[in-house]
Amino acid sequence: MDGQSLLGFVRFHAWANDTILTTTAGLSEEELRRPAVLDHGSAFETIRHLVDVDWSWREFCVGNDVGDTYVWDHGFVLDDLPAIHAFCLEEDARLRGFVESLDDAGLNEPWGTRPDFRIPRWLVVAHVVNHGTQHRSELAHYLTKCGHSPGDLDLLDAFELPWPSDG
Repeated sequence: MDGQSLLGFVRFHAWANDTILTTTAGLSEEELRRPAVLDHGSAFETIRHLVDVDWSWREFCVGNDVGDTYVWDHGFVLDDLPAIHAFCLEEDARLRGFVESLDDAGLNEPWGTRPDFRIPRWLVVAHVVNHGTQHRSELAHYLTKCGHSPGDLDLLDAFELPWPSDG
């Protein structure tokens, strides 16, 4: 995969994360933390999981295999929605910077911190975006049921159309 295409997906991921987190701010504290039909039990825990996975896979891509630890095990305090949102904005910028720092060869190079697990970096980044889409979909459904629809989260909604031409 080429860097410009992957960067488009990373920008979408950041936009969609921000949209979900901004909309989630409209929930009451009870709605945010109550058990719901979400993979991680509540909207709050699902959002924490989303940003933790973003962080851990980016760390993996830069050579820091954090194993089974969580982002909050490394000194980041993510105990409320404003802290998570701020961290997410910073992490999205770090992921974008990482992708921008690599040429196409670097993105396609098999990468891993263990000899038995080596995959192209672009595939790890694509996994991060796809993983985020899964959980944002769950959260969007929950938010809508609570009367706070985030609106359309489709890929093309993140970009201004018509698409700029190259010539």
